[in-house]
Amino acid sequence: MITKVCGLRDKENIKNVCASDIDMIGLNFYPLSSRYVAAYDEETIAVIPNYIKKVGVFVNAELSFITDKIRTYKLDYVQLHGDEDISYCEEISKLCRVIKVFRIDDSFDWTVVPSFSRVAEYYLFDTKTPAFGGSGKKFGWDILENYTEATPFLLSGGIGPADAIMINQFQHPQFVGIDINSKFEIAPAVKSKQLIDTFLTVLNIS
Repeated sequence: MITKVCGLRDKENIKNVCASDIDMIGLNFYPLSSRYVAAYDEETIAVIPNYIKKVGVFVNAELSFITDKIRTYKLDYVQLHGDEDISYCEEISKLCRVIKVFRIDDSFDWTVVPSFSRVAEYYLFDTKTPAFGGSGKKFGWDILENYTEATPFLLSGGIGPADAIMINQFQHPQFVGIDINSKFEIAPAVKSKQLIDTFLTVLNIS
């Protein structure tokens, strides 16, 4: 199972979290987020091992802004967390692999999803809230029975340390990973390695 830890800022915290058994790390470039980072220095980026994929998180950003971040930080993925349309995503996909986020509630329109399959390597299903992510709130995972497309997805939205067993019990043919964030924080953008490691241990043995 792919494990992505999103929204880290400080070098030492990034270094510690990268020592855990994770696959992706999210770097938040959305200015209205409490986990926003305007720029990372070279030493901070250098502590991320090559085997952990760097995911730049953006919300309705200018194409030139994303292009600059891809080149500066050698991003492996761009996570588009806003209302980006298919043509915009297509332009990004020419530069970098794309994770397209859909914010889910009971009235979500599933007909909008299939057209993004040609541009997104993964989807990420998060909880719909007034903010864009990091809310600590879950949506009802049962609604994902309505997702019948082939593109694999990561599950996000309020996943916490106590959810490992429930995640292992969740079944969907395209479910390939999880995205964890605010429930593992000591403070905004500061993650607890202990909470992450304990969670991953239970996730892998339960």
